Amino acid sequence: MKDRELFEIRIALIKAFLNQNGYKGILLSRVDNFAMATGGKRNYIWKYSDLGANSLLVDKDGKVYYVGNNIEEPRIMDEELNNFPCEKLSFLWYDTMPSSVVKKHFKIKDVSKWVSDDGSLGKNVNNELSVIKALLTKIELQKYKELGRLASDAMVSTLKEIKLFDTETDISARLVYEGHKRGCLVPVALVASDERIKKYRHPLPTEPLLLSNKDSKKIKNIVMIVGCFLKEGLVVSLTRFKQVGKISEETRNAFDRICCVDALIQEATVPGKTLGDVFRKCMEAYKLMGFPENEWHNHHQGGATGYAGRTCKGTPNETFPVLDTFYPSLVEKELGKSIPFGTAFAWNPSAKGVKSEDTFILYPDGKKEIITSTDELPTVDLKRLLKREINITKSGIYIDK
Repeated sequence: MKDRELFEIRIALIKAFLNQNGYKGILLSRVDNFAMATGGKRNYIWKYSDLGANSLLVDKDGKVYYVGNNIEEPRIMDEELNNFPCEKLSFLWYDTMPSSVVKKHFKIKDVSKWVSDDGSLGKNVNNELSVIKALLTKIELQKYKELGRLASDAMVSTLKEIKLFDTETDISARLVYEGHKRGCLVPVALVASDERIKKYRHPLPTEPLLLSNKDSKKIKNIVMIVGCFLKEGLVVSLTRFKQVGKISEETRNAFDRICCVDALIQEATVPGKTLGDVFRKCMEAYKLMGFPENEWHNHHQGGATGYAGRTCKGTPNETFPVLDTFYPSLVEKELGKSIPFGTAFAWNPSAKGVKSEDTFILYPDGKKEIITSTDELPTVDLKRLLKREINITKSGIYIDK
């Protein structure tokens, strides 16, 4: 599949979304949505900003307009949108903003039928785009698998280099370096060691202050590393642990049990179900594996991914489909051919001091594949704890040989 064909499919999804909801057009300014609409192209300058430096306008007929200033236009049109049929709506960098250009060009007086992903033009429909952001074509699933390999390699390389008394800041920097070396951005590089793992679910690494001699926290026994890797708009997430000193049997047992929870959630993620259906299995899994009944209250559990870290998080009543069939049917009518779509998930159950997280693909035929496998790490004996076979592998705590 060529870039142009992928672009046509992604725009067909957006066109279907517009017509299904009675909208005349949508202004896409967010980095994730620009990537979703273009099959992975970049509109950012500030790497980790939600909003890009320029926008894309798609109308209900599927016509596409680049909306940007004179600074960004040359590179975007030469290197990002050069193969795509886009009209240009340009403006001087100091003069106005994309939404004003769109209003002027289309002579819009009533914005009630125009929408955007940031609220700058009519209604903010970013959350409503979640379903089409999660739908992935065959080529995007292939890209995802390769991104998973790169992310896993970066994580394992980082784990191998960690030594007793390394600082959390140094470990985080190493993960970012290993990601960048493989051509990936690393927007999330969380690190916690020892008691901080038990205290915080989103542990930014401790950092020395500019006017302080105090160093970043050094690891003594165990460290948790959480990484999100971004390339061509797609996001892969994984969490791993390394032991450098002593850890209790209680911690080791809790780690194995939370991996079982993760495996049971993954097993329950099947076509025809909603994220709410899967989440209720998640709640049951916590109880089954001996965790407090409401442990899941302490952190979100992850969910669908794709062109965002999480396109939709699981909750008990979430109606988001595990694998949508409605929008693919509209795309088939639009393009006159069937396009198989899959999706991807990253569940991340956690409890005090432990967490399990991988990214896996759900293919159009319902098959699943973990794309963040770290085969050099030991594996958790899921069968022993679950007392049955399960066709899922979870990495254990890494220890130097």
